[in-house]
Amino acid sequence: MINRDIFGKLLLWKDNTNRKPLVLKGARQVGKSFIVEQFGKAEFQQFHCINFQSNKIAHTLFSEERSLDPKEILKDLGHILGRTINPKSDLLFFDEIQECPQAINSCKFFHEQLPELALIAAGSYLGLMQNEVSFPVGKVTFLSMFPLTFSEFLEALNPPLHQEFSNINLQSMQTVKPLYHHEFQSMLRLYTVIGGMPEIVKTFITFRAHSGEVEALEQVRKIQLDLIQGYTADFAKHAGTVNATHILHVFNAVPTQLAKSYDEEVSKFKFLGVIPKQKGFEKIRGPLSWLTQSRLVIKSKIANDALHPLCAYTEDNRFKLYLFDIGLLNAMLNIPTSVIMQDELGSYKGFIAENFIAQELFAQFDRELTSWQKAKSEIEFLIQKDNLIIPIEVKSSKRSTRAKSLHVFIERYSPKLAYKLSGQNYGQNPVKNLTMLPLYLVSKI
Repeated sequence: MINRDIFGKLLLWKDNTNRKPLVLKGARQVGKSFIVEQFGKAEFQQFHCINFQSNKIAHTLFSEERSLDPKEILKDLGHILGRTINPKSDLLFFDEIQECPQAINSCKFFHEQLPELALIAAGSYLGLMQNEVSFPVGKVTFLSMFPLTFSEFLEALNPPLHQEFSNINLQSMQTVKPLYHHEFQSMLRLYTVIGGMPEIVKTFITFRAHSGEVEALEQVRKIQLDLIQGYTADFAKHAGTVNATHILHVFNAVPTQLAKSYDEEVSKFKFLGVIPKQKGFEKIRGPLSWLTQSRLVIKSKIANDALHPLCAYTEDNRFKLYLFDIGLLNAMLNIPTSVIMQDELGSYKGFIAENFIAQELFAQFDRELTSWQKAKSEIEFLIQKDNLIIPIEVKSSKRSTRAKSLHVFIERYSPKLAYKLSGQNYGQNPVKNLTMLPLYLVSKI
């Protein structure tokens, strides 16, 4: 079994005296249904699941013609399931809730009239529906789920090494012991091949135990390609008024443009040629919004100044795009797994490192990212903690010693904290408030 950090957050939600219905967001196949079932069976007397994609009869209980009285709904759902639902001791799970918009609206009434019931709703395309239904603003709690982070990946594949990772504290940190540094680097390479999709990680663990790593990685790539096909098939099913073909063009352009990165720096997303015979930002605005709201791509706006509020120094049409899972990124680019594992990426390494950092930061902060560009200087990411704006420079190579843009940023803004992430071990420059960290420690920032 793969442990997920979100389990602890679910426990906090369960024990909250002012608990509201919980809406679990996340891209398709990141493990939402599995974790809720695991949580429900472990922490409640009974677990009840209504899947609105497969259970069409349940839709009739939420039609506009009938009452959304929660007690009546609960009674009828119990009839469908063939068992009584106890609101004081059970967990009710509405899966694929985007298939039944009125069920989303009913969360408001469950909160107001039956607050003792533990109710979780989940769906892969909830972000696409907020303009179509009366969403219960203020009546639900939101929680996001992502592919496995590097830390979760470590715990699944190498628990003792994960324990060493967990013990690392930036406040009292010294250089990572060379033995562990080497092992963390090896695991990071493996993570960039496999990524964090739960089914793929489980497949690797199973096949490696029986057939060895090479065979396991071959199976991983097959499932990755199947999963990508599944996502593209979803475009037509869930796109609505947005042209599904245009969504596909934008989705495919993300890894293609990342792979064209020059000198380890990911460039601003270019609109020309993304959609045939179309040009300009307005032509991709709809498909881009679809992909970001379905959480398949990660958007990083480009700020031209590093002052509060950062959003005031960004423009809608200047941004970078990353894929939501590093393993799927490499699969879409058809980079051989052996090339990544043997550390033979060469110029590829820059954008892979940057996508990895984007994925880790997105899982940590759960919001759009921000980068910085001024003249010829560029900082890959800016993060905000309390009142601080903290620059993060990303360099893939362990031999990368130059960070000119970061020094320009430090001279200009004098940040109290700054980070350079690379293949190097831990180091500090107290004069510039600069900390050098290996890439794999980004989640510790």
